Amino acid sequence: MIKKLLILLAALGLLAAACGSDDEETGSSDTTASTDATDDSAADDSGDNGDGEEADGAMEDEDAGDGAMADLEELNVAYFAEWPTPNQIGQEDGSFAEAVGVPINWVPFNNGGEMSEAMLAGDIDISYSQGLTPFANTTNNGADLKVVGVAVSYAEADNCVAQGDLGITRDNAAETLKGATVMTPIGNVTHYKMLSMMEFLGVDLDELSIVPAEGGAATAAAFESGQIQVGCAFGGSVVQMIDGGGALIMTGAEQENEIGIFTYDIVSIPTSFGEAHPNVVSDFLVAVETFNETWAEDPETYNPTIAAAAGMEDVGDFLAGDVWFSFPTLEEQLSEEWLGGYVQVNMKEQLDTFVRLGEIPSSLDDFSSFVDTSYLQTAAGG
Repeated sequence: MIKKLLILLAALGLLAAACGSDDEETGSSDTTASTDATDDSAADDSGDNGDGEEADGAMEDEDAGDGAMADLEELNVAYFAEWPTPNQIGQEDGSFAEAVGVPINWVPFNNGGEMSEAMLAGDIDISYSQGLTPFANTTNNGADLKVVGVAVSYAEADNCVAQGDLGITRDNAAETLKGATVMTPIGNVTHYKMLSMMEFLGVDLDELSIVPAEGGAATAAAFESGQIQVGCAFGGSVVQMIDGGGALIMTGAEQENEIGIFTYDIVSIPTSFGEAHPNVVSDFLVAVETFNETWAEDPETYNPTIAAAAGMEDVGDFLAGDVWFSFPTLEEQLSEEWLGGYVQVNMKEQLDTFVRLGEIPSSLDDFSSFVDTSYLQTAAGG
């Protein structure tokens, strides 16, 4: 009997119609609401931005060029709460905006699908650390967006956690997980990793009850209460489930080495914004690299600042201890291992997996047109 919940298929239908939302809930005006940069640390992990006001449009109908930054009154940048990255050093004290030359309105989101919707609505100019999968889903449905950079690479910070008392191993996963209830976001890299891992381990997907997640916090709560046997999430929710007695089914490194799943987030923009303000996009990428380097020189000094901006008590393993995050340089991003070829192929691979498993009806033949390295080349001095 097929036990995958009908709600999953309904959610995937919404995903196709609504251009790639990560989970069951589509974006709303609250999700893209504007928050003052000074209030970023108060953002909660539900993706609600607090004041309920719509973000001011940052687009101007002026020609791009040296005056682009002067023409732009405010830059609206999407980011994830509880996702600590070095750019938040400058997010917290305003120095990132000074480096870019434009006041920045940092807007927290709950998932990458909502970021896509906000960019399409004109409410967000740059999405920092958007998941590749929701971006690919959105562009697969015709959205005019571009990947312009790679924000962060992470293998262990996005994963599926099983209840510890299941005694699950790689060898017994196919039998142990029969009939299990799995909660996961839909249409994002977490969903892709879950499907690929289960298939690799021989788990019959039709024997799983897959429940769309409403966010990492909801997944962690359902896991703690015993409502689900497996919780798939990213960020602090993964740590919370492990700390609560959960066990990884496969490590991120194992998924990379054995399945070929590489987990990373991108920097993305509406195509029209980049055409209107190319210097702003390039300067944003330069600023990201500058703060990455600043953090790498003295992590202990800057981690508390980053945690505060991310709405966390501390940065945990993301940026301390067994560091989970790595940040490719501008030059590395331009290489064949990233935007020089791999990312384009990887988008196709991910969407083809969804097609093969019956999650979406079709995939584009080529995603190369959705990657624009011109801003990176300018940022790198090329």
